[in-house]
Amino acid sequence: MQNKAKHAVFLDRDGTINFDYGYTYKFSEFKFRPHVIKALKYLSKRNYLIFIVTNQAGIAKGKFKVNDLTKLHSQLKNYLKQKKIFINDIEYCPYHPKGLVKKYKKKTNFRKPGNLMIKKILKKWKVDVKRSFMLGDQKSDFLAAKKSKLYYEYVKKNFYTQVKKIDKKIV
Repeated sequence: MQNKAKHAVFLDRDGTINFDYGYTYKFSEFKFRPHVIKALKYLSKRNYLIFIVTNQAGIAKGKFKVNDLTKLHSQLKNYLKQKKIFINDIEYCPYHPKGLVKKYKKKTNFRKPGNLMIKKILKKWKVDVKRSFMLGDQKSDFLAAKKSKLYYEYVKKNFYTQVKKIDKKIV
């Protein structure tokens, strides 16, 4: 029997699931927005694939290194796993056209509003795009979702209530 495509949620990171204090790369500085853990738990129970797609210009701008980011993401996944929340994949874009670190200074469609991070996930995972959605806080998130034909909403104050309403609407 072939695996059926699953519904998924694509989440921006900074400003969506955590407070955006600018260039967050340490777990000790990662602060979840209200109701996010409850919403992620709800999505996990509903068998959503959970993906994070995040621009991380801080790498290109020399604010932190790739190792710092991968360490944060590993700690984040482990922290959530203890709460029975499973992040299936995290894609990040280290590039920025005005970067100071030469190897990361470039214009690319991996960086939102481009949608190559989302496309990469869609290649790797069986996702039912029609039953999936994305939440973000920037126009670049909206544009990346639109290019990927994902239902999109700007993140609201009560993350949990918003996620439940979207789930009822699209599934």
